[in-house]
Amino acid sequence: MAFYQKYQLKNGKIKWLVMYRDSLGKQHKKKGFRTKKEAQLYAANIKVERARGREVTHKLTYQEVYEQFFIVPYTASHEESTVVKVKQDFQNYILPSFGDKLIAKITTADCQKAVLEWSKHRKNVAKLGQYAAMIFREALAQRLTYDNPMAAGLIKYPRTQPNHRPKGFTKSEFQIFVKALQNEYQEQLPRAFTFLWLLAFTGCRKQEISALEWKDVNLDRGYIYIHQAVKRDLQNHLMIGKTKNRSSVRYIPIDNKTIAILKTWQHRQHLENAILGLPNNHHQLLFTNNKGGFLTPSMPGKWLIQLEKAYDLPHVTPHGLRHTYGTLLLEAGTPITDVSKLLGHSSISTTMQVYIDLHPVTNHKAVNTLATLAQN
Repeated sequence: MAFYQKYQLKNGKIKWLVMYRDSLGKQHKKKGFRTKKEAQLYAANIKVERARGREVTHKLTYQEVYEQFFIVPYTASHEESTVVKVKQDFQNYILPSFGDKLIAKITTADCQKAVLEWSKHRKNVAKLGQYAAMIFREALAQRLTYDNPMAAGLIKYPRTQPNHRPKGFTKSEFQIFVKALQNEYQEQLPRAFTFLWLLAFTGCRKQEISALEWKDVNLDRGYIYIHQAVKRDLQNHLMIGKTKNRSSVRYIPIDNKTIAILKTWQHRQHLENAILGLPNNHHQLLFTNNKGGFLTPSMPGKWLIQLEKAYDLPHVTPHGLRHTYGTLLLEAGTPITDVSKLLGHSSISTTMQVYIDLHPVTNHKAVNTLATLAQN
């Protein structure tokens, strides 16, 4: 039989504990429940599970559950790049907090404490909470614990402060950026110039541009075909993989200026490859390092920062150029359905959510409409 009672910590806070005996008569105790209701629920779960003949008798740590029941099937059913990110989150945050603790002994209070600690170093702690809860759900399924201390509604996540950093350039800032790009990079760093130009004038993701091969570029008809992206495998090596989702596979039209820039770069790359002894064919990546390998993922960001500092522009990331592309198209009156397709969004609602608040409404056209009605 399980029963619960409250106790007091040294700091005066009241907590609750549950004590029960297993079928062999051995006494168990789980402390740290924040409320009487949580303790009652845990005690009730013990009674129900024992009545069903599903008594928890195994003593596995959180990390053992992670290793034995979670990470292998998760790896088999998800993209390698996704698995790499999830593993990093577990190794850097979740396992240091819970790894060596018996999973049946971890309480909601323990989880809340961990979340507050994570929030000191990570913005999106709710995502970490979702990952951490997966292990508790697996433990429940394997009958290794009586509850999920991170079940929906139990954890309070700190509210993140709004990020006031510009996500994209305004129209005037974009014009300055284009001039800066031409002045500083077109002759001196043609690889950087062409890469950043494509980011700005196609709205592609950095990983998509990095995976472009010449067979994906139709200079006669004026379009590029996006169907792959550079990602990392389980060993953290760069590789060609799938796009973010099926909607990301798309054809993007390019203007005459961009076509001319790509032709110039193609000629320049052929000359460089001939000197380096590298092949020139349709499967050649548009952008590589000096050895013909993948371009270092951080390079576009470094190129962009140099321009921003030199021309006193606000800090916008390579992904911010994608936001700029979408924003300026919408401001120019391009139908949102077309913008959504060009960006490879899965739905128009996604496009609206991303771009609705990028730049404030500064003209008076909308409010003047109502004022005019009031005068009539």
